[in-house]
Amino acid sequence: MAVMIPSTGPRDFEPASRENLIYDALSTLPDDYYVVHSMGMLLTSGEMREREVDFVVFNPRLGLLCVEAKAGAVHCSDGAWYYGSGKEMPYGGPYRQADTAKWAIRQLFDERRASQLKDRCKFLHAVWLVSLKRSDFAGASLPPEASLDITLFMDDLADPEPRIREIMSMPVANRETDLTPAEGREIVTKVLCPAFSIAPTSRLGYDLTDVVFARLLDSQTRILNFIRDQRFAVINGAAGTGKTLIAMERARQAARQGKVLFLCYNSMLRDDLARKLADERNIEVRTIAGFACKMCGTPEPDYYDLADRLLECADNDGFPYRHVVIDEGQDFGVEDIERSGILELLLELVSARKGTFYLFYDRRQFVQGSAMPEFINDADCKLTLYVNCRNTKKIALCSVRGLGDNEAEDVLDGVAASAPPQLYASSDPALQEAYVDSQIADLKSHGLRDVVVLTCKTEARSALRGCVRHVGQGMEWKRGGVRFSTCRMFKGLEADAVILVDVDGDAWREPRYEYDPPPGLLFYTGASRAKHELRVVCDMDEDGCKKLLGRLGVNAGRKPVSRLAKHLACVNTSGFSVSL
Repeated sequence: MAVMIPSTGPRDFEPASRENLIYDALSTLPDDYYVVHSMGMLLTSGEMREREVDFVVFNPRLGLLCVEAKAGAVHCSDGAWYYGSGKEMPYGGPYRQADTAKWAIRQLFDERRASQLKDRCKFLHAVWLVSLKRSDFAGASLPPEASLDITLFMDDLADPEPRIREIMSMPVANRETDLTPAEGREIVTKVLCPAFSIAPTSRLGYDLTDVVFARLLDSQTRILNFIRDQRFAVINGAAGTGKTLIAMERARQAARQGKVLFLCYNSMLRDDLARKLADERNIEVRTIAGFACKMCGTPEPDYYDLADRLLECADNDGFPYRHVVIDEGQDFGVEDIERSGILELLLELVSARKGTFYLFYDRRQFVQGSAMPEFINDADCKLTLYVNCRNTKKIALCSVRGLGDNEAEDVLDGVAASAPPQLYASSDPALQEAYVDSQIADLKSHGLRDVVVLTCKTEARSALRGCVRHVGQGMEWKRGGVRFSTCRMFKGLEADAVILVDVDGDAWREPRYEYDPPPGLLFYTGASRAKHELRVVCDMDEDGCKKLLGRLGVNAGRKPVSRLAKHLACVNTSGFSVSL
């Protein structure tokens, strides 16, 4: 019995067409035949065209036959075909219609990437006049496109195989069908009846959120349009408000009028910016230290020497850049940069060339310098971004709670997380390690591949330093391909999921040295890097959590771990068992 498609019976058809009789007849063909009933085709190469053929008969050893079925009386006059009712048939009659379908299927082979099989398969067409007998056509003169040799009649319904084989065995331009059974099945599954089963990926919710995150907000657009007409502006925004996005877009716009120097402080952010702006030849991305080394020709940055070189450029008009864009500008409050007046000199140089200077900063995140650069404080044109377009509402709230704030920036409508931030507390490094491993596995199982482990300390001081290995210029967690970094080094970047480790009382300690960050700032910096999922791993037992809450002025109650989790807008998962 032939392989019938569909196997449950003929598709919807007009009863007057008698296609059900043909379907039943063709089902008696041997099992090396495939039969498709009512095959529709949408061709899109060059233009969109729809085609349909009543039956397709395919045999890997004989070829492919398109059959157009017609029931009732027919007649032909002046080259036009008519039904018994006198209505003219469409598409120039049944033979031309079958021939057109045949060529459409050949084209479908190309669109379905099966061209290599098309050239080893014969393509033929035929017409089945299901209500008429062969004897009815004795002595009839058929139009040029028609032939009794490619016509089936009522006579063939009882046993169609001999006639089908006869037609399919006819020579076609010296081509023979030469397909293996496997290639025959490939034609069926690729061209005649493709089968698929596609389900949404496990990270569908995250993908939909990314669509929301990718929108350029009205507030961002307004600032971008505004600064286009300003030669100098400083733009403040909390973590996730799109500062870097606007900085890159403004750099691209400025690059059309001259060379752009794009500066930041840390090397990881520089690498990320350079990758995203790689298609812009007129933009040079550097860290401020790297820029100093380039200008001075030294292996280590000397900002006072850099200031002298910039003054020389001002004297001889030798500064090669017309525009300067700075991201994470609050980090430029380092004493040597501040005292040498680098920012003021850069502004003076681009102003002399009628260029532009834009500095983006976060007033909360000066983790490199000891104070906000005076250059920012003295700026005349200051703008602020208010809407968070990176974090979910719960992650944004967790981040600012680390700074003692109870309200996060506005978050985009439509942004949601599958789970709130989770907090796990233990003073046992082995249990912390097992928890991190379990979370990495769980996050990856939900389709999140961009996972990073961030420490609030340094690698050397991390309780989990034994789990870190160096790879090239960076670090990773064990051998799982998950990045490991410090909150300082990762500032300005983002990841789908962040596992924040080494969270303890030191993260909220009052600064001891000039460049120590304010209490909670490293927690805020690290937590705000997370787009979709955040895990907080506290290197503390209940007593440690109780002491930290006391420092924060929060009543620990009888369950200090749960109280700390609530204070940081997290769910306490410390009670769940972790396999070692």
